[in-house]
Amino acid sequence: MNLYGPKKVGGDILAHCGKCKRELAHVIMAMVGTKPARVICKTCKSEHNYRSGERTVSKVPREPRATRTFVKNSEYWEQKMATKKQAPMRAYKTQELFKLGDVISHSKFGLGIVEEVKTNGKIVVLFRDEERVLVHGLGS
Repeated sequence: MNLYGPKKVGGDILAHCGKCKRELAHVIMAMVGTKPARVICKTCKSEHNYRSGERTVSKVPREPRATRTFVKNSEYWEQKMATKKQAPMRAYKTQELFKLGDVISHSKFGLGIVEEVKTNGKIVVLFRDEERVLVHGLGS
């Protein structure tokens, strides 16, 4: 038995209100067996599941994340370009078709390597500063 008498629908009960963040008086709206299921806060009028007592959230210490090692884009580009020294360089034109591994010379972005050929007429090219998506094969 609680301070407000027997637990019954329409009766009062102390419950934790998540909106008010306090243990306050509530009206029991629904019960499952002998336990309150839904309540309405008498202070803020919000309806929620019954929660007895104040909620305490205990922080469980987590394992620290593994440190990630990032390679700068320019370093990765230099490594890739070193393997492509003998490959012929092609000037970038939107009308030409390129394939994976082609070395291209772009008028604005400089030298790049085709990293991925997409099905929608686009290629992903690795330049010194970043990867860029370019169009290719237009008009063919």
